[in-house]
Amino acid sequence: MLLSARLLSVGLLAVLTAEAITQTPTLIRDIDTARRAWSSAPSNACHGEGNHVARGFVTIGSSCYFVADDGNSGQELWKSDGTAAGTLLLRDIRPGLASSNVNFLAANGNALYFSADDGVHGAELWKTDGSSAGTVLVKDIHPGQVGSAPTDIVPLAGGVVFAADDGLHGVEVWASDGTANGTLLVADIRTGIANSSWPRHFCRLGSTRVVFQAYEPSSGFELWSTDGTATGTMLVKDIWPGGDGSYPNHFTRIGNKILFGAADGSATGEELWSTDGTSAGTTLVKDIKPGGPSGRPDLFHSMVHGGSVYFTALTAATGFELWKSDGTTAGTVLVKDIDPGPSGSLPAWYAVVGSSLYFAANNTVSGRELWKTDGTAAGTVLVADLDSGPASSAPSNLIEFGGKLYLAAHQSMTGRELFVTDGTASGTKQVLDLWPGPESSSPDFLTVLGSKVVLRADDGPVSGAELFETDGTSVGTVLVKDIHLGTTTASSSPGSFATNGPWTYFSASDGIHGFELWRTDGTNAGTSMVADIHPGASSSSPTDIVRFQNDVYFAATSATFGRELWKSDGTARGTVLVKDVFAGAASSDPAFLTVFRDKLYFRAFDPTHGAELWASNGTASGTVLFQDIELGSVSSEPASLCVAGGRLFMRAFSRLYGEELYVSDGTISGSSFLDVMTGPESGRPAHLVAWQDQCYFSANDASLGRELFVSDGTSSGTKLVADIFRGGGDGGPTGLTATDRAIFFAAFEPTTGNELWMSDGTNTGTVLVKDIHPGPSAAHVQLFAGSVRFGRFVVFSADDGVHGKELWMSNGTASGTMLVADLVPGLRSSDPSSAAICGGRLVFGAKSLGVGSEPHVWAPSLASSQRFGEGCSPVFPTLESTAPVLNTFTTLSGHGVGSQPGALFLNGPAAPKKFVLCDDYVDVMSAVFVAPVVGSSFRSSVGIPPSSSLVGLRLYWQAWFAPTGSVPIQSTNGVEWVVGL
Repeated sequence: MLLSARLLSVGLLAVLTAEAITQTPTLIRDIDTARRAWSSAPSNACHGEGNHVARGFVTIGSSCYFVADDGNSGQELWKSDGTAAGTLLLRDIRPGLASSNVNFLAANGNALYFSADDGVHGAELWKTDGSSAGTVLVKDIHPGQVGSAPTDIVPLAGGVVFAADDGLHGVEVWASDGTANGTLLVADIRTGIANSSWPRHFCRLGSTRVVFQAYEPSSGFELWSTDGTATGTMLVKDIWPGGDGSYPNHFTRIGNKILFGAADGSATGEELWSTDGTSAGTTLVKDIKPGGPSGRPDLFHSMVHGGSVYFTALTAATGFELWKSDGTTAGTVLVKDIDPGPSGSLPAWYAVVGSSLYFAANNTVSGRELWKTDGTAAGTVLVADLDSGPASSAPSNLIEFGGKLYLAAHQSMTGRELFVTDGTASGTKQVLDLWPGPESSSPDFLTVLGSKVVLRADDGPVSGAELFETDGTSVGTVLVKDIHLGTTTASSSPGSFATNGPWTYFSASDGIHGFELWRTDGTNAGTSMVADIHPGASSSSPTDIVRFQNDVYFAATSATFGRELWKSDGTARGTVLVKDVFAGAASSDPAFLTVFRDKLYFRAFDPTHGAELWASNGTASGTVLFQDIELGSVSSEPASLCVAGGRLFMRAFSRLYGEELYVSDGTISGSSFLDVMTGPESGRPAHLVAWQDQCYFSANDASLGRELFVSDGTSSGTKLVADIFRGGGDGGPTGLTATDRAIFFAAFEPTTGNELWMSDGTNTGTVLVKDIHPGPSAAHVQLFAGSVRFGRFVVFSADDGVHGKELWMSNGTASGTMLVADLVPGLRSSDPSSAAICGGRLVFGAKSLGVGSEPHVWAPSLASSQRFGEGCSPVFPTLESTAPVLNTFTTLSGHGVGSQPGALFLNGPAAPKKFVLCDDYVDVMSAVFVAPVVGSSFRSSVGIPPSSSLVGLRLYWQAWFAPTGSVPIQSTNGVEWVVGL
């Protein structure tokens, strides 16, 4: 049937006229109009040896090295001796505004090695002696612009060992003495062109060897070591015999041994191991959590003190608590159950001062605060409750200097600032409220440099985030150098956009109230804060905003309840807590909010069950644990929820399966794992999206790396779609977005870098759409969360090397992939962020001339179709549609109520109201009957005339079904049409 004839017959065209269409995105409102200083944002650009947390800046002699952006050179390598004159750019490796992406800094003697991309050779190995002239490319390992992408650089003997890909052998172990001739492949562990062993987590063992994790098909990811020669590179031990792999990680030196976590495939699970570099000397230290459940020793923040390694481990009785080990079974013991019971105190950020080890830990009385230990339970005590009561100061970045401990911590009146302590409550004081008031200076990268501590901190409107130094006094805490001079307009940094009717909801800060819930109708006057949930300058930080039951639901933080599930009807009074899942000021931290059938599903934490899958009907009593997937206090950590083909898909953790795909039909008996990577190793599915009743996602298997997969909810129907980066490399698909035509995503392939790809669900139909930034230089394509698209068009941000990172669109062809607008002209970027489509318009966050990151709107003449609301029936009927494109047939399809007859109705946009017991989205009593529908699946086509007068026309659709037995009239969700090109 033709839409125009049906509409004309009821006179709707007379009252439903197309809106004016604009083609250039415009600013909706400058929410935060204050001025802020530009920031160079110094960072350490290094990794922790052995896969540990990287703390401060790398130092050599009297200088520290870091990456910063002065506004003219991009992010490049700098050094500082703690004075303004001695703080300087070493070299603009990639000339101009572009950044060389300096990373993996590692010092050996007076030389600093790192990875950088000069725009000519790709990411390669560089070094510096601290001078501009001495900052040079060591070797073009992978000739041309592709780059060998060195990672995990660690010192060994007179040079470094690292992982790199020369284009011939895959990612393997390399070594360098700092010269081109002395930079060589050490060993091709996994032989064959483009096959990779993926060596990582290098950690020195003595002065002549490093141990690391690497993959070889017969053993899986196992423990290896090298002395920098081919003959000296060997498998230390196949801890989990066969091809499964033990995945050794978080290597920590203690004496002449290294402790690490690994799983041997037996009943012990992942536990604490030790190695001296030999097979016989590689042994299980202790089965911390006896039996199959893993103790999951976490040595990421570990530290050696008094002959023992302190770390975090898990038992059923205590949760994650503080442990120590001297490398023997008897010497591996729980120090103290700081938060009694199974909830766990999650210790982290260790630092040694004198005879005490300091760290951050949780308990239900004081929140996350500063603790210290002498290695005994009695000597493990709270130092100070800096944010009194169950609220948390969340100490981090702990460092010893001058016999005292320096750290970053939060207080409600002053934000996150620098503190110093002598180990007593009375001797724990704030050094300086660098950004006065509740705003935070956020001290980071604390590093001892001579007689001072240097750090990154943000003083707000004065200098921004720059390099500071402190001697522990207020007057001695000063700016070293304002690397990026000048000021710019502040940003409200809008994010987490979601649509409800004519409104787009989002999180933003006006500079007065912190990050709170806002909404806009696309106009300046219609943009306002909904509610100040965390009053004053503190932030409730709404995230995961989603429409449910005609309200919006989201996660937010308040002083009383911590971070919990909230909902809003768009008014301050109607913005309320749904349920305090983790009672009190502690947080359940809801995430991944997803509507499935008639409930809202999400991940939440409580101390009894850990982080598990919850469901809510919108009431406190109806917000309950859906399933404790990993029984007890161990968390299954559900993530990346997606609804496809009447099933709920997600990633979840199991000790039997690792982190894998989990599928549910909404019942416990109908919920199970689908193992992408067999055994307890993890496929780690991510970026899940529904398309044509199937779930597409990226996942990893041992042989192919991270690639594109699909699942119909069955084991046989869960399979690889395409190996984008052939031969074990990670194509790493991200941002999967479903359109009417295909799945779009960003992916990596060596000859093009990170670019826009698409797939029709087949191997041959998975193709590069366009090399937006030609050659191996990446366009850094970023697709918006929530499958933001206009029919067959996808919108995204990308950098073509000419315009900076801006808003783009694509219909899946190279010629149809184009820049929407250069909001910040030239190489600088508008950095489009979160987005949502509302009434045929794209509402998104971005910078533009004269303003920071603020809400913008783009009203193209593109067709769109959006599902909204929920069905009303015990069998959950659904309705969806392709976009109503002029001069085409548009398909409406869905799942009905068995054999019960139904009807498709349409009308102009209407506010939802109740009809019988169901939400009526089309005002069914005045709506137009379009077509009958029947069967468990139905499909109907509607022709859209080639009339430009229809562009911008908004229509609502809904299907209604006859009663069945005791069930009254039933209905589907609604669908909004905006007619266009």
